[in-house]
Amino acid sequence: MSEETLDLTPSPRILDVIADVDMTVEECLAELIDNALDEIDAARREDPGFEGRVEIDLPYGQKVTAESVVTVTDSGRGMSVEQIRQALRAGSSGNSRYGSLGLFGMGFNVATGRLGYVTTVKSGRAGEDHWTIVSIDIQAMGSQDSFQVPMTTEPKSPNEHGTSITISRLRSDTSKRLRWSGTAKRVATRLGQTYSYMLRTVAGTDIAGAEVIGGLGIDLILNGSSVQPYIPCVWSPERSVPYKGQHVSAVTEINYELNPAFACLECGHWHNEAIENLDRCLECLSQRVELRDRSIRGWLGIQRYDDSSDFGISLLRQGRTIVHLDKSLFEWTNPDSGDRLVEYPVELGRGRIVGELHLDHLPVNYRKNDFGRDGVAWSTVREKIRGDGPLLEQLSKQLGYSVNTSKLGMLFHAYRRYVAGYRYLVPGDGQKGMAEQARKWGEKFREGLSAYQSDEMWWKHVVNHENILAGASNDDGSGDDDVEDLFPPGRNQDQGGSAGDDNADENGDGPSDETTQDLETRDERLSRYRDNGRVIPQLDGADVMIPGGTRTINVTAYKTSEVDLIDGADKYSSANLEAGVVELFIDEGHPLLAAYGWNPIDVAATVLHDAAAHFLRYDGRAGEFVEGVLEQIGDRQIDAATVRSSAEALLEGIRAASAALVKGDPTGVWAKLSSKAKIQTQKFAAADASADWNALESSGGYVEFLSPRAFEDLIVEIPEEMLDGGVFTSSYGSWQDDSIREERMSHLTSLVRDLERTLTATDRLSARELLRLSIGLEALSAMVVDEAKL
Repeated sequence: MSEETLDLTPSPRILDVIADVDMTVEECLAELIDNALDEIDAARREDPGFEGRVEIDLPYGQKVTAESVVTVTDSGRGMSVEQIRQALRAGSSGNSRYGSLGLFGMGFNVATGRLGYVTTVKSGRAGEDHWTIVSIDIQAMGSQDSFQVPMTTEPKSPNEHGTSITISRLRSDTSKRLRWSGTAKRVATRLGQTYSYMLRTVAGTDIAGAEVIGGLGIDLILNGSSVQPYIPCVWSPERSVPYKGQHVSAVTEINYELNPAFACLECGHWHNEAIENLDRCLECLSQRVELRDRSIRGWLGIQRYDDSSDFGISLLRQGRTIVHLDKSLFEWTNPDSGDRLVEYPVELGRGRIVGELHLDHLPVNYRKNDFGRDGVAWSTVREKIRGDGPLLEQLSKQLGYSVNTSKLGMLFHAYRRYVAGYRYLVPGDGQKGMAEQARKWGEKFREGLSAYQSDEMWWKHVVNHENILAGASNDDGSGDDDVEDLFPPGRNQDQGGSAGDDNADENGDGPSDETTQDLETRDERLSRYRDNGRVIPQLDGADVMIPGGTRTINVTAYKTSEVDLIDGADKYSSANLEAGVVELFIDEGHPLLAAYGWNPIDVAATVLHDAAAHFLRYDGRAGEFVEGVLEQIGDRQIDAATVRSSAEALLEGIRAASAALVKGDPTGVWAKLSSKAKIQTQKFAAADASADWNALESSGGYVEFLSPRAFEDLIVEIPEEMLDGGVFTSSYGSWQDDSIREERMSHLTSLVRDLERTLTATDRLSARELLRLSIGLEALSAMVVDEAKL
């Protein structure tokens, strides 16, 4: 049987068809810029001193005519005739799918064909005496039904080198877009975002976080002016806030080394990392396969202002931004139900978590506006950056996940609220956060004004807010701002009274207690409540949906002592609602607590009902409201799993409160432990695959794995350091009678033994026994020092 063949060479009209792909002007330019930057990067690798630049000539506005052209020129090494041939063939690529920005061939033809009908490529190398010029006329090629294109030469100096791409006979829709007002500004802005990392030069500047965000310093010129890169406006990495005994830095670096794997340089397919030898791609059968390193690197941080859209984590490939300020990592999908939940931002719809992730090993689509997100590679990125569980702590507990301590999770927990002061790193005016002003300062940062490049302007107002609350005027003459400008509107700096003012009574005894209290501002009063209270852990920034509705509020509840709740409906409780955030203050002498032994969470739920009725016009039944709230909090149910979860959280709290003591004398504290406690602690540490025991033992890091038995030992061995506010609030040293001291230690060690038993509780225990253990946890929790106040 004879064999015949068919010629399936496509018609040149295919170039006109593929050019109908919808791409913006800036996307088309970016495709050409990518190829130019690839060339400059390659030249720099060969010669570190090589200085390359890319220039764009783009007509806009009234300058656009029928004869207008768009030109992209680079000062790279230029191309040979064979390199030009490979670069311009439709569907071919002189570049690999990995290790390069640009994809000559299909991407090049789509981008140039989308802008205009005629593309002229002019390229030459140093030492040559001519330019090589190729002209691609889509319409002419279609009418002639041929892919043959003319190639000519033009004399040049041997010192000249580089490549220019000129698009002429612009499409009518391209001309129309270029004539729109604001086109040039929009293109510059988008290019500044797309090439942010590659263009910026931050080393040696005052820009906060410069040592982390980095940059390559390549020059990109648009119509004679340098494109200004988008620079993240973050806090200095030296700033931090406390969270569960840790200091969470405002900027943290990301560096995860993944196992190497084989990648196909033709189709871009990544093979399973378990494959040790491979000579051809399992997808396209190409022999261009290569074992390549893989990593996830970059940084995450906190922006100096919050915003409804200007936040998120940019995703980069080879230094080029593929997705600017992506927000998908703030979403979590329930693997059981498939339901998608947007977890951040939780307040007012404005966020301030930002970052950049370099994902050089992930494939991108041909438009380069997103990564492939269906494969294992993207799932690995999500797992490394945000963990496998929810960010929301209460939701994690309800679904059986541990608290999310991923890099993103720690920033989420530590900076989730926008409350003025040190705790959340928010500038304030003595009354509230300066959100709008902080955004205006951010605009000045973008404008390049020197006073706003570091974070000092923001930090000054964080400090000043705290000073105002503390009664300090901050009038040291060192600042540029007038002191009166730093006080809230209408606040009199002399409101505290003086010897000659009208607040003094007839006997000259000064202002009465009632007058002094009247002078206390609302924020000062709330601050006093907080300072005299302990946060109820289950209601520490908990998101609670109002039962029967769709509104969610953020709730923090305090159990207060030695403070009069003067603005509450009764003297035992008070509530404050501001911008969707509710603070509840419950006096420890509340009858439901003191006389009837209610759990503080249950009391908080009743107080929250009253607050919802007052502030939010909730008119449902109180019982249904309290039940709905307790269901969301989760650990009020009396079952073994819930009680164990509470015990685990309490153990973490005791470890956090003990961190300073242990790390101050790692060797001495370890010597105090019994053999059983040491074995238990090492078993806990061994469960963490990343733990290095020698490092943990020498640094005191083993405190994160101490068992309840270890704490029992320490209470007996060093009670003076463990009690009296060291780790537990129970008094010890002030008692002279040894029997009283012994009783204090015995009571505490008994509660710690109950904690150990609770960690292994099963459903075989009766509800009454589980309730007894739960009450013991509450009693022990109340005795643990609040690590935030250490």
